[in-house]
Amino acid sequence: MLGALTASLSGRPLSLGPPRQRAVLAVLALRANHVVSRAELIDGVWGDDPPASADNGIHTYIAGLRRLFEPDRASRAPSQVLLSTDAGYLLRLAGDRSDVATFRARLDQAARLRPVEPDQAIAAFDTALGLWRGIALDGVPGPTAAVERARLAELRLTAIEQRAALMLSVGREAEVAAELATMVTTHPLRERLHGLLMSALYRGGRQAEALSVYANLRRLLIDELGIEPGPELRQLHEQLLVGQHEPQPEPVPSALVPAQLPHDVRDFTGRDAEMRRLEAIFSEPREHSTVLVTITGSGGVGKTALAVRFAHSVAARFPDGQLHVDLRGFDASSPPIQPAAALHQLLQSLGVPPERIPDELPAKSALYRSVLAGKRVLVLLDNARLAEQVRPLLPGRSSSMVLVTSRNQLGGLVARDGAHSITLGTLTGAEALELLGSVLGTAKVSAEPSASEKLVELCGHLPLALRIAAERAVTRPHLTLADMADDLADEHDRLNVLATGDDEDTAVRAAFSWSYLALKPDAARMFRLIGLHPGAEISIGAAAALAGTPLPRARVLLDVLTGGHMLEEVARGRFRLHDLLRLYATELADTEESRQGRLDAVSRMLDWYLANADMAGAIISPPDHPRIWEPVEPTSDLATHEEAFGWCVTELPNLVAVTRFALDHAQWDRAWQIPLALWNFLIVSSALSEWNETYRVAEQAAERAGHPLARGFAIHGQGLAAFRQQRFADALEMFDRALEIRRAIGDREGEAWSLTGLGMAYGGLRQFDLAVERFEAALTGHLEAGSWFGEAATRLFMSDSLREGAQFDASLRSAQAALSLFGEHAALHGKGMALTSTGRAQRALGRLGDAMEHFRQALSLMTMLGDRKSLAEAMHGLGEASYSSGQPELARTYLLDALSIYETYDHPATPEVRALLHEMS
Repeated sequence: MLGALTASLSGRPLSLGPPRQRAVLAVLALRANHVVSRAELIDGVWGDDPPASADNGIHTYIAGLRRLFEPDRASRAPSQVLLSTDAGYLLRLAGDRSDVATFRARLDQAARLRPVEPDQAIAAFDTALGLWRGIALDGVPGPTAAVERARLAELRLTAIEQRAALMLSVGREAEVAAELATMVTTHPLRERLHGLLMSALYRGGRQAEALSVYANLRRLLIDELGIEPGPELRQLHEQLLVGQHEPQPEPVPSALVPAQLPHDVRDFTGRDAEMRRLEAIFSEPREHSTVLVTITGSGGVGKTALAVRFAHSVAARFPDGQLHVDLRGFDASSPPIQPAAALHQLLQSLGVPPERIPDELPAKSALYRSVLAGKRVLVLLDNARLAEQVRPLLPGRSSSMVLVTSRNQLGGLVARDGAHSITLGTLTGAEALELLGSVLGTAKVSAEPSASEKLVELCGHLPLALRIAAERAVTRPHLTLADMADDLADEHDRLNVLATGDDEDTAVRAAFSWSYLALKPDAARMFRLIGLHPGAEISIGAAAALAGTPLPRARVLLDVLTGGHMLEEVARGRFRLHDLLRLYATELADTEESRQGRLDAVSRMLDWYLANADMAGAIISPPDHPRIWEPVEPTSDLATHEEAFGWCVTELPNLVAVTRFALDHAQWDRAWQIPLALWNFLIVSSALSEWNETYRVAEQAAERAGHPLARGFAIHGQGLAAFRQQRFADALEMFDRALEIRRAIGDREGEAWSLTGLGMAYGGLRQFDLAVERFEAALTGHLEAGSWFGEAATRLFMSDSLREGAQFDASLRSAQAALSLFGEHAALHGKGMALTSTGRAQRALGRLGDAMEHFRQALSLMTMLGDRKSLAEAMHGLGEASYSSGQPELARTYLLDALSIYETYDHPATPEVRALLHEMS
């Protein structure tokens, strides 16, 4: 198929008949060994407007192909090559009998070899590309052939590019230059080919020719399409111009390759047939599209264990990373993770900064597919509840694999999305005994065969229950297996009140109860109280707060629970419950803790999160920390900016969860206080998804609590988040709403801040006169309220609007006044931003020496504080000032560094920096 369509039988070429018969063969061959329905064949040959005779035509063409392939077959004998089924037709074709399948296999081989054996990978590319004889499916009619012709051509070009990049990495630049000189003529608008040719020429000492390639392409792109070359090619051009760095043959990755698979299960046993099925699915020839597999079965049956074991076995074949999200579809303590939240987590894991992640689900999903396009990534989506929870998380056109585990069948993924389905039953008797033997030792199991079999039956053949039972046997060597089987039989009777009628569920509960009843009272209490925690993970501090115990004692109790497999330590000092154990713990809390005891535990937990968030926010930016509630005594010892910021980053998912939990449980005050305590962290980190979610909750909670002051803060915070996302019209609406509330209650300082916000929003909308008017009104309010910080911040923001409105002297005065106030009160973050604004105004006035000095000071401060966005703005200013002062090499260095950060934040000044770099070039 990699040329004109041909076929042979025993080495003899076949005459394939009329064009549409060849089109039928092409569709069947591209889907070899899979059933293709009659409707799919009609669509593939005629498209959306088939003739009335299409159905008969398919029958005729199938008969004609059968006569070609099996000339000696009796007229009524079933075909062994082109089979009929109730669902359609299937062409049997071994993988090495199709050039397309061989091409794909060699590309996959090359991808596996690239990181470790580049020369062998090049050879695999050579084999793959050597299969081509011209235009794929040349002369074959129909929509399927047209789509496949374009797709295969794109795969071929990508393979040529990957091979060239690999050859550059082993020093074969002369060959690459010779080969690509012709390719760029054939494909004059393909930027990657031009970039590789530029790298090859440069490495061969032909810098002028490399620069000429870029100039010719740029001119062509502008003339033909009206666009500039892309960022990768522009960056390479900059490197060639200055000779600063050896050009990279491959694009520099934007982030570390994620490797998020959970730990492989110790003593994994059985599931040989399922592992073979997964390997077969993975190895099937495919059209470089995502492989989707659902692994379904009851709770505790080992779905995650199987998925994790297989994922680790093939991880090396996914060089672009492995991702994992627990969708918590069956967690009794909180609702399932929504697709938007899961996508936010996945995008951040793939190196997308929070500022670049959109709010809306369709936009997030589209960005996710774009990031994964052309990559080989393994995605494990654990504990899904519904197909709708999974569908937005599926990659688009990529060679990725997605494993989904669920207690539900997820039939929609099979029907609509082509998922392969594996239903996992309980272990066989032999597998269950093997699992016991792997944990206890085969000698102990062999010594008591009847008791071992009885124990397996009482555990319902469930791996989770068996592991808990085996752990008890390990920790109590004086007990025989017969003793434990008798004990477990008694627990079945005791747990009938909790059972749902499902034998497997009863077995798991019995095993849980067995471990639970063996705990001392304080460890048992710790276990059931953790069931009240709404987050996926819990820290020692939060667990200590729930139980009302000192940290050292909490650590001991958590170690006891971890040792008994009642709890898993996922990171130092952080723990997680299996979802079945969480359900069990929650039930125990409901039945064994009094209502007041549960309320007290929840109150201590919320107090702990509020106290520590409050302390962290005060450390991150003391002057701008909300102070509208009675402080709670913190129990952590956060001291530095780094510690405070790190605590917030680690606990952010839990902080979002407890905020929602507080709202759902009518803890109105805590539901607005915790988001407000995070005020400074959210501003510095730009965790926009969490910012929007928690402040919407805060607004609802403040309204229900009848606290208009807090409601004004919550709405103002949503305005700031909208401003950060450049949703200036939305920000204007939020700030206006906050202003109305604050005026109604006489909150003069809050009113001044709302006016500052309105000035920022009008500035974003480039209505500078209105912006300055609001800023001046805000200044009056801040001065009346005695807020030096409000005055300084307003003067800082006003400086930017004045400068944008070409009022440079006024802009400089405003920035200098802000700088003086921030400096006087040792507010380092504000000082750094004011230094940048001062430098911008000085540069606009032609005071280049002063501007450069202020930019350097800002750069130093922002480097220390870790604010990369503000750091890039200082670099941008320093680059512009350096260029204006006749230092183009220094300017280029700063501007390139600024651009690399701007592009990750989708900063509005990105086009400006690009244009200046091109002008310099």
